[in-house]
Amino acid sequence: MNRIRYLAAGLLCLTGIIHVVQLGMAQLDAAVIIMVIFGVAYLFIGVFLFRNNKTACYFGAIVPLIGLCLGALSMLKNPTILMAFLIAIDVVVVISCFYLIRGKRSA
Repeated sequence: MNRIRYLAAGLLCLTGIIHVVQLGMAQLDAAVIIMVIFGVAYLFIGVFLFRNNKTACYFGAIVPLIGLCLGALSMLKNPTILMAFLIAIDVVVVISCFYLIRGKRSA
């Protein structure tokens, strides 16, 4: 369980940093601001997952799932390798967090 939690937390922190870095690399528009907001949320959730916070598992499943849906819509409009990478990370994080939630309920 700890390895999966650390995997999800590490990936959330990694993708959070990638999202926040987009602020300095692109023109400031609504899409970039939304991406940075998700990046900050991912960083907070990742830190709380490292601390083994129960609520962070739920937020770690829901927030990246919302980001995954928004990323998929963005991918249809303007496909990029970076967006495909971020979507793949979100899929792994969502699956990991749902696994952690299911494991905590059955224990």
